[in-house]
Amino acid sequence: MPYLTVITLAAAAGGAVAAFTLYQGRPRPNEASGGAPAQGQTRALPSAPTAQTRLLGALGLLLSVLAGAAAIAVLCYLAYAAVKHAVG
Repeated sequence: MPYLTVITLAAAAGGAVAAFTLYQGRPRPNEASGGAPAQGQTRALPSAPTAQTRLLGALGLLLSVLAGAAAIAVLCYLAYAAVKHAVG
């Protein structure tokens, strides 16, 4: 059961990070039809992304998600151990 919790929380965190990064610098779907963009949502990149910057970004995202999953796993283990110790 703890493994299912860790996998679910890691997937949710990964999905939230992916959704957040997908819209960086792009108009949201309701803004694409001519609506005014929300403040802070239009960000011009200094240069076009290259294969190297995309690879570094993907590796950084992967590392962040793995570190988050490891932190969730450690916290779940500690909570499980504390409850087991308290119950006896």
